[in-house]
Parts: sequence; C-alpha cells; structure tokens
Amino acid sequence: MLCMSGLLVYPFLISNCACAGAAAVELRVQLISATFVSCGIATILQTTFGLRLSVLHGPAMAFLPPLLAYKRQNSCPYTQHDHVPPEFWMGRMREIQGSLLLACLVFILVGFFGIAGALSRLIGPITIVPLMLLLTSSIVPTIEEKLSLHWISLVMLGTVVLMAVYLENTRVPIWYYSTQKKQMVATRIRLFGQFPYLLSMLLVWLICFIMTITDFEPYNGAARTDNNVTMMVLRESPWFQVPMPLPFGTPTVGAGIFFGYVASCFASIIENIGSYDLLARTSEQKSPPKDAINRAIVVEGVGSLIAAVTGVSSGVTTYAENIALIHITKVASRTTMQFAGLVLILLGLFSKFAAILASIPDALVGGILTMGISMIGGVALSNLQMIDLKLCRNLSIMGLSLLLGLIIPLHFEKHPIDSGNFELDSILNMLLNIKMLVGGVIATFLDNTVGGASREQRGFREHVEKNLEDVDNSTSAYDFPETVQRILRAIPILQKLPILPSISQKSHVKHRV
Repeated sequence: MLCMSGLLVYPFLISNCACAGAAAVELRVQLISATFVSCGIATILQTTFGLRLSVLHGPAMAFLPPLLAYKRQNSCPYTQHDHVPPEFWMGRMREIQGSLLLACLVFILVGFFGIAGALSRLIGPITIVPLMLLLTSSIVPTIEEKLSLHWISLVMLGTVVLMAVYLENTRVPIWYYSTQKKQMVATRIRLFGQFPYLLSMLLVWLICFIMTITDFEPYNGAARTDNNVTMMVLRESPWFQVPMPLPFGTPTVGAGIFFGYVASCFASIIENIGSYDLLARTSEQKSPPKDAINRAIVVEGVGSLIAAVTGVSSGVTTYAENIALIHITKVASRTTMQFAGLVLILLGLFSKFAAILASIPDALVGGILTMGISMIGGVALSNLQMIDLKLCRNLSIMGLSLLLGLIIPLHFEKHPIDSGNFELDSILNMLLNIKMLVGGVIATFLDNTVGGASREQRGFREHVEKNLEDVDNSTSAYDFPETVQRILRAIPILQKLPILPSISQKSHVKHRV
C-alpha cells in the first residue's frame, strides 16, 4: 500500500498529458491496470533474477520531467469535459509509447555491457543527493496544479501527514477470536503506519461521497464522485481483462521526448545504483557486486519494456518507500516481495478494481503526490549521513550542482535555443529543461575530478566492505540458487558475462565443507 501513490498517480498524470478529454477516465482504467500488472511482473523478475534483494518496483518519477516538457510543448486545446477525437489523443500516446520503448533499450545495453557496474564506482551519495532533490523540485509545478484544483486536496494532504507522520507509531487494538484460548483477544498493530495512503484515501473519498450526495459540492465539481463519465466507465468495465501489447496502435517516435526519455534512463540508473546500496545497508547486506548491479539494471530495462509495451508511459524503478518500510518492519525477505508482485498482477487483471481507483476525484491526487514525492526527497537527504559534511569540497559540489541544476533549465526555459534546425532545437531544449539531468551530470563530473577527499569521505562504502571480506561469497544474498551456480561452474565461459557472477572452485569447496 505504500507504493500506491506512484502506482495510482502516474496514470492520472499520463491521461492529462494525452489530452483525452472525456475519455480520460477510460484511459486511466487501462493505464492503472497495465501499471499494476507490469510493475508486478518487474518486481518478480528483479527479486528472482536481478538484484535478488527485497525490491519493489513501481513507475519511475524520473520519467515524469520529459513527459511534462512534452505537455508544455504540445498544449491541449480541449477541456476534460470535451469529446476528443480518439485519433488525436491516441496519436500522442503512440508517440510517447514508441519513444519510451526505444529509450528503454539504454537500460539493457548499459547493464549487459557492464557499464552500470563501472558507473557504480563513479556515482556516490554526492551525486545522488542533488539529483534526487532536483527530481522532486521538477515535479513541484505539477503538485501545485493538483493541489489548486480543490480545497479537498489540502484535506487529503493533511490526512496523509496525520497518519504517516503523527500517528505512525500509534498502535490500535484489533480484536479477534483465539482458537487456542477459546476467547476474544486483542492485539495492537501499527495500523496508521502500515497503511497511511490507503486509509487516508478511503477517509477523504468518503468525505467526497458525503459532499456529493448532500450536493454540498456543485455539479461537475472537482471533488464529486458521481461524474457521469466515471459512473459509465465503472459500469461498463469488464470484471477481468488482460492488458494487451501496443493498445494504441503502431508506436511512433518523437525526437524530443525520445532523447528526454534517454536522459531519464541515465538519471534512473544513477538513482537505482544509490537505491541498491541503500537497500543493501537496510537489509544488512554487503554492497551489491558489479555483476548484481549490471543484472539489476538489465532487469529494470526488461520491466520498463514490459511497461512501455502495455501502454504505461514510464519506466520502472526501485521504490524508496519500500526501503524505508524494511527499516521499520525488519522484513527483508525476497519472498515477501515476490508475493507482493503476484498481488499486483492479480489486482491489475481485475479491471473493476482499476475502474474504482480511476474514479478517485482528481483533487485527491495532489495530496497523495505531495507525500509520495516528499518521501523521495527524504530518502535523498538520508544519503547525507554517509558523506563527510565537514569538508568544504563536498558541500560546494552538492550546493553548486543543485543550484546550477535549477538555474540552467530556468534560463533555457525563458530563452530556448533557436538554431533554425527544429529537430535539434527540440532535442536540446528538452534535455536542458530536465533539472535532474543537468544537476546530475554536473555533480558526477565535479565529484570525480575535484580532489581533496577520499572515497570514504565521499560516501562510498569500501571501508565497510573490508570488514566483510571473510564472508563466504557462496552465502551472499545476491547468489543464484545452487542449481544455477552449478551450471555457472560447469560452463566457466558464462562467468565472463558482466551480468553473471564469477564463482571460484575454492569458494565451491569451502561451501561444501
């Protein structure tokens, strides 16, 4: 339920970019269903064949800035109540889908050829902190737009904050019948801390329903739950539906948004490398080896391709909220996430569930999005604990990359490049308007070229890994099952692939002993 914000909010944002008008609700049902199924499949693949830690996948917010830039360059001439010709908004979806499909190959190439593992030695917390903060800042205008729809969005935000922050550790008594004691007994659980988004959504949704039946909210108001289109879609949606590939027709590619998505892929890779290390520390595991990182990025690409094929206009990423939840619950079992992935697939196939979620008033999205993005910002700041903040060098790099990541896109937004070549101008303006790309590139360059700090002072964990050198690699959480390990030992040439581990015979003998 913690990942509900991203799984639910992204289809709402995509339907707005598509400019579908009255067909937006129907499009949301399709996107929500495809999002749940694709993220469930990606989660199972990542926990089984990829990183093999307790990873939960969801839509990557790193892919939102190019989508918003595309929306600004292609303004929508229709309102949400207008009938829009299907060819108009489907044409947009085909262009977005085709550009994402092609861009997601970057994940697979970067991982398969071992580039991701090499990047992991260059990308540390000093790069990750400004990049993720710039990601959150780039979504601020969208959050403001959603919060401005209706005052109920502020109620939604306040309710989420109340449950997720103030009441996080409040234990609520739950009564049940014990077959052993033959009587009713009570147990206290962290109800609000475990289900803040779900409970908040249900509560505020109930408020909107009461406002609707009492006509306190005017007809066609942003907080009403009985809009004609919403009710029609809810009635006509099938109970069970499998998301089909290429639902909008043959994909096309737009140069501007394609290169914007390529930049998002690299930003997502940087973000994921940081998330993998943070997840390993939270799970009390050693840092992921290069082959595990390469393999994880390849699987990210496969999951993103599945999402793109089924119509979701975003790649997938490791959810930071899940890492925070592991820290709270102390549950880091990959089996738990594999089960969660299966639940996501089943919920996505149940179309009525997607239709119910699609009927959530737009005004509620602002509050959910605000809390979800704030969680990303909080996780970004948690990386500061690994950096030596006494060094002026580290502070200067983070501050400079953060500030230039804001200034440069703002300048080119006001003064776009106009060289006379439309395609080139579109590509450059798209890239230079992505804050996280600009700031991430600057931070990576400065952190790896400016001297005056050891890798330990820059936040890398080699000093921690030295204490784990005596740990038997055969017992590593990143290893495949013994059957696969046996195949790798039998065919040594497979171990030359950057995505597969190197297994020594000495390690095998030690394991047998």
